[in-house]
Amino acid sequence: MPADNLPVVVPVRKFRKQVPDLWRTSLDTRIQWLWHQRFGTVQMVWKDSTDILDHTAATLILQAIMAHDLDSIAQIFDRLEGGPMPDDALLAADDEMRV
Repeated sequence: MPADNLPVVVPVRKFRKQVPDLWRTSLDTRIQWLWHQRFGTVQMVWKDSTDILDHTAATLILQAIMAHDLDSIAQIFDRLEGGPMPDDALLAADDEMRV
């Protein structure tokens, strides 16, 4: 069969719509998983996930990226590099919540 008659195969790339169960132990683990995903995956999780913590983590990532918000990026890095932070510790901090 000549090469001209071969069918064209178009790859289909689908983004995940929720954070995998293994990464749903806390908000920090969700942020960590989303930080390593493509932008389209973060958008789909924000749009389609029914889990409120998935949505919150995706909102934080999207706000940091789209608004070029250095305070949000710093908060993400604090959560990724500084270990888990309880929500009351975040509320007690001087800075306002970014989400």
